[in-house]
This record gives sequence, C-alpha cells and structure tokens, in this order.
Amino acid sequence: MRKFIRNHFLPILLIICIPVAATAQCANDNILTAGDLTPPGVFLSTTQNYTTGSYVLATVIAGANYTVSTCNGNPSFDSQISVYNDLTGTYIAYNDDYCGVLSTCSFTATFCGQVRVLLDQYYCSSTGYPLNVQMTQNSAGAGVPTLTSTPDMQACNGGTVTIGTANNGTGGLLPYTYSWLPTTNLATPAQPSSTATVTATQNYTLTLTDANGCFAHDTVLVTTLPNPTVNLGNDTSFCGSSLTLNAGNFGSTYLWSTGAYTQQITATQSGVYSVTIVTPLGCTGSDAITLGIHPFPTCSIGADTSTCNPSVTLSAGPGFSTYAWTTGATTQSAVISSTGTVAVAVTDAFGCSASDTAVVTIYTTPVVNLGPDVIQCGGNVSLNAGNPGSLYFWSNNTSAQINTVSASGTYSVQVISPGGCTSSDAVNITINNQPTVNLGPDTAVCGSTIVLDAANPGCTYLWSTLATTQTETVASGHYFVHVTNSAGCTASDTIIVSTISAPTVSAGANVNICTGQNTTLTATGALTYVWSTGATTPSITVSPTTNTTYYVTGYNASGCSSSDVVTVNVLPLSNAQFTETVIGATGVFTNQSTNAVTYSWNFGDASPANNTANPSHVYSINGTYTVTLTVTGPCGSDTYTMVITISQVGLQDNDLSSTLSLFPNPNDGNFTLSFDFTKTKDVTIQVLDVSGRIVFVDQENNVMSYNKQIGLDNAESGMYFVRIMTTEGVVIQKVMIQR
Repeated sequence: MRKFIRNHFLPILLIICIPVAATAQCANDNILTAGDLTPPGVFLSTTQNYTTGSYVLATVIAGANYTVSTCNGNPSFDSQISVYNDLTGTYIAYNDDYCGVLSTCSFTATFCGQVRVLLDQYYCSSTGYPLNVQMTQNSAGAGVPTLTSTPDMQACNGGTVTIGTANNGTGGLLPYTYSWLPTTNLATPAQPSSTATVTATQNYTLTLTDANGCFAHDTVLVTTLPNPTVNLGNDTSFCGSSLTLNAGNFGSTYLWSTGAYTQQITATQSGVYSVTIVTPLGCTGSDAITLGIHPFPTCSIGADTSTCNPSVTLSAGPGFSTYAWTTGATTQSAVISSTGTVAVAVTDAFGCSASDTAVVTIYTTPVVNLGPDVIQCGGNVSLNAGNPGSLYFWSNNTSAQINTVSASGTYSVQVISPGGCTSSDAVNITINNQPTVNLGPDTAVCGSTIVLDAANPGCTYLWSTLATTQTETVASGHYFVHVTNSAGCTASDTIIVSTISAPTVSAGANVNICTGQNTTLTATGALTYVWSTGATTPSITVSPTTNTTYYVTGYNASGCSSSDVVTVNVLPLSNAQFTETVIGATGVFTNQSTNAVTYSWNFGDASPANNTANPSHVYSINGTYTVTLTVTGPCGSDTYTMVITISQVGLQDNDLSSTLSLFPNPNDGNFTLSFDFTKTKDVTIQVLDVSGRIVFVDQENNVMSYNKQIGLDNAESGMYFVRIMTTEGVVIQKVMIQR
C-alpha cells in the first residue's frame, strides 16, 4: 500500500514581520538545512554572498503559529525575509531589514501545505559569518486529516469490488470532502467507499479534504483477474452416437446443464448443452452449444444369400434419402442376377450414411428327366437322374444317381445340386410279372407217374402233351410247358422224367399209453428209415407226456421213399373229486373228478353203493357220515372222501310229500310248481344251486293250494334244488336245467 499526502494551497492573509533585536545563536530545533533549500547549498557556505531569490521550503499545518528567523554569529547582518504560499505564490509574511538586528517573521498558517521562505536581500556584509534560517512552530493548530489504510484488492474482469473505507477520516478540520481519481467505472466517486466495475488493473486514489483544505491520500490497487475462457465450439450437427464436450480450465469447478460436475461430459442426445465454471480465483465463465446428434442409420440387405432362381431382389429398407448400389441402382431394392459381392450405401435425411454388403450366389437349377413311362415283362428298369455330384432322394429311399427298380410303381426323384438347387421328375414303371416256370431238375420219380406243376395260377398253359392245364400227370419221358400270364408275359421250362417204384412203408397202428409209460414204435417195408425224432433205426422207444404223432420215411435201394405216421395217445390218470350240499336230510353230491370212466359212491350209512356221476342221497338218521367216491379210468382208480353232517331228518311236511308236483323236469329254466295242504299254512319256496346259493325265493301266507310258474331266465345249465318250507317240515325236490 502506498500512501502519500498532496498539499493544496489556499490564499492566506499577509502578515507583516517586525524585526527584533539580535539574540543568541539559533537553536538546533527546526533549523532549515541545506537539504530543504532550493537552490541547494544556500546556507552551507559561510563566505557566500546570497542573492535575491534564494529560498527554502517548509511544511505548515493550518491553525499553527510559526516564527521564521535568521540566525548567525554576527548580529550586524541584516536580511529581508518573505514567506509565500508555495502553491499560489501569495505573500504570507515578511520583515523589514535592520542591520545588526536578528530578522524575524511570525505568521499563523491558514492551510496545510508548503511555504516558501525567501531571502530577498542582504544589507549587511555576510563575509565570514554563517547564515541559517530557523522556523519554529509555536502552536498545535487544527492538525492534518488521516485515512484508514485500504488493502489492495482483486476482482474478476467485469465484476465489481467495493473500495475505500467506512471510516469518515480523522484529524484535520471538519467537514470533510472525498474524491476518487480516476472516476472511470466508479459508482460513487464522491464517497469514502465506492463500487468499482473491474475492466482493467487500476490504481484508485481517495483524497480526503478538510475545511482548511488540508487533505490526505490513500491509493488502492485493484488488480483485474482474468475470467476463464470457455469455448464449447460452434453449434453443430453430426452423424454419430456421442460427442465429448470439454470446458477446459483445468482445476476449476464445473456445473453442466446436465447436472454433471466434471470438466468433460459425453453428449448422446440432441439439444442445448451449457456449462458454468468457477476458477480457483473465483472467476466464472460459461458457454453453450446446440448439438444435433444423429445416429448413423442401420442398413441391412440381409445375410449372404444363394438362390436357384435366375435373380434375387435385395432391399436396403425404406426411409432413406438416397440409395447407391454397386449395380448402379439408386432405388430401395435392386435385382441381382449374377454371382458376386453386392454393396449398397444409403444416406438419411440428416446426411448420415451407412452401408452393407452381401455375397449373392446364383446357382443353376438341375434338369431332371427320367424318360417316358415304361411297361415291360419282368426284369429291372434302370432310372438315371443325371446331374452327377448332386444329392438324390428317390421315393423308394434310394440315394444314388442311378436307381434300378424291379417292381411296378411311380418312381420320383428330387435332385439337389451342390448349390442347393432342387428339381424333380417322376416316371410310371409297369413291370408285369413274368411267370416263373420251374418243373424242377430232370428227375427219376419213385412211382409210375409224377405230377408236373407249371404253377402261376390264372395263366394259360401249353404242354408238350398239348394239355392246357396248370398240372400234367406224366410217366417217363421228355416234357416242356409254355406259360402266358394275363399281361402277355411268357415263360417255359423242360424236364426229363424217369419213374422208379417206391417202397411201401408202415409205422404200425396208433398206440394208447398211460402217463409216465413208454412204448416201442416199429417201421417196416423199406431198407432205411428216418423218424421225426431223428432216429434212423427201424424201431424207436418213446415216452411222450401228451398225445404225439410220429412219422417215419423209408427208403429203398433206389432212394425212393414213402412215409407213414403213428399217433401215441397219452391217457391221463384218474382223479376223484366232488363237492356236497346238504339240503334238509338230503346230501347233494357234485362230481368234479377227471379222467374217470366209472364211479362208485359210499354214503357212509350202510346203504348200497351208487354208480351215478352226480348222486343225491336221503339220510334217515341225523348224524355225521363219511362219503367216499371211487373212480376208475383207463389208467387206474382213485378215491376221495368227505365228512358231512345230517341234522334235519324227520322235518318233512307230509302234505308236501304227497301232493308236490314239478314239471317239466328237466327244463329250460321255466317250470310249474304245485302242491296242496289239508289246512292253511305259511310256506316259503326257495331255489338253490348246487353250491347252496339261493337264486329264487317266494313266500305265501295262509294258503291251502300253491300253483305257480317259476322262471329262472338267468340260471346256467345244471342241477338245482327246490326247497319248500312250512312250520311242519321241509321238502326238497331236484330240478335239472338244460339250455
């Protein structure tokens, strides 16, 4: 901070200085020395004669009283003293000159500033005597105003800063006035403080002047800080996906319109982007840019393609402004008719471009011709699809170029060339069956004649015997046959026949054996034999477990043969088995024996044996009985026993016994049941099967006569029992159903 005082001089009243008697040597205080004199050296030489116009400058304070005097070693010297306002040249004071008297001049200052003390003339010789001037301040005066020191300041270019002081000054004589220099860019140049708009580095000086014109100065250096230069570039539109914006000014702080705080941002959308930065010194700068970001268009003409057509149409898609194909086309689509790489370049409404390429391969379609339809007798037909090196898919699952077929039908082929092109053809093949005639090799026939068979039923025949039948019986001789089928296809064969007598072979009569037994079979009538068992002996021993037929072929010395068969029947063992049902006093027995021819029942009550297959037996005494069944078959006997209990002997209703009628019996499940009572009774009628299951029931109360048609439509064939029950007893009647 540089501080200085500039004194402005105001006119003052002239004061006459009166000479006084010489006094002693001047005091050392307030002696004006050579350094205060203009021209220099006025008071330094004691031998110099001073000329008019020599002067000395001194500073005064308004209101203070001063005395100016010359003092030297010889009081006889005399000089005239004049005091002037140094700024205006106005006289302030002066004295008369008296030789031998000390010259003195007093005055009271009315301003703050410098006075010029002028030595006008010398009347006395000054040779050999030093001459000095002394100015003494006799009173304090009003004082000099002061200002509070203001610090130098700095501000950003274009910004504002407050300079000056809030202190209205001190000292001097009120009132004060203030003025700033220069006044450029100052808001209030006549105030102790002001707002300065900063456009360049500048010293501003504030001058405080009191009522006496005394003043003080203070200078403030306002340094201009450069604002940052922010240049985001010119507004622009471009093709792409993003643009990096850089605000520069490394080390500053940043605030983008996107909210970002970094030096750089990446813009990905069209719009206005702005940034404000603050440098480390606090200066700000900003800029904005308008971007038009237009993504590169997407252009696709598809993947590499191949076709079997003469041409292929590629499309770059709609919506573009221009199209440029390597074929020369300028439309959205281009027709490609030759193999090669095809490219297209497109531009959109924003001038953004894209391109795509594809390899187009045009393949030649194979030509397939299987020829005309074929009709022939027998044999094979060779079908050739041509186009070597291709893939072949025949309708009969053949995959070769040449397909040899031997059956009638429609044959088609699909041919796929190495380029993937497809073509096909079909042909109808009719291969009429050629009759296959085989009369066999020339043969010697065992017997007097042989039957020759030309086979191929439905054909026409012509034998060498002129016979026209399928078969021809011949003896020894040379024979041929010519066979023609309905399609006109023919075949023939020849044979030489010789006849030899065949042996008469017998395997013997059929044989019956029981299970577990064996038997010997013997063949006769030939020289050698071969049995169906593989045995080659005339006799074989066999033990079959089931009925088995054996055959044997016998050969004579000429190799002629004949055969015979014999059956061995295996008879199973007898097995006795039965079930029983007790109905009242009657035991009903159902035979379940197998392989039995005769039956013998013992009911266990000393009654005679019963030889029927399914008997029933009425017991006369209640009790427990052992029933035994003995059966006999071709392969022996077997016995089965069962214990039964009889508990209802004597519970028979006599009326029912004497009047009961059931007809017809056997029947088909429909029969009439009738009986009479001598008095009214309650009666229950039940029909039971042999297992005791009730299949029909009827109940009547207070009846004397009963006559009804009973129908058992769902009953299976077999034996059933009709049980009639009253309070006086039970009567059981068997009935046989046959369907």
